[in-house]
Amino acid sequence: MKKIFAMAVLAAALGFSSPCFAQDTTHHDGTVKKVEKGIGKGAKKAGKGVKKGAKKVGNETAELATKGKAKVTDKKSDEWVGPEGQTIYVDDGSKYYWINEKGGRVFVSREQLKTKQK
Repeated sequence: MKKIFAMAVLAAALGFSSPCFAQDTTHHDGTVKKVEKGIGKGAKKAGKGVKKGAKKVGNETAELATKGKAKVTDKKSDEWVGPEGQTIYVDDGSKYYWINEKGGRVFVSREQLKTKQK
């Protein structure tokens, strides 16, 4: 019984102490710290890339959703285009607008509109 107890204590002591040794392995030239720094930079870069991609997808989704809603609820102008050739929609209050790349409505006055080329 004493031998089993002693072996259990020894196994527990080795089990708890071995992760400490594995985490604290630095060489005299600091190579482990360089690797940690490189991993940190890579993680930051990946995070920024994911954020940028998510923002782009979100903007595109918003633009498509707004254009879809405009096609259903508002009238598409057949005779006018925006200052840079954008598709113009006319809402219920006879206001003219086009949809930007972030899905927002940009209202324009009638003077800013150009005649559509056929």
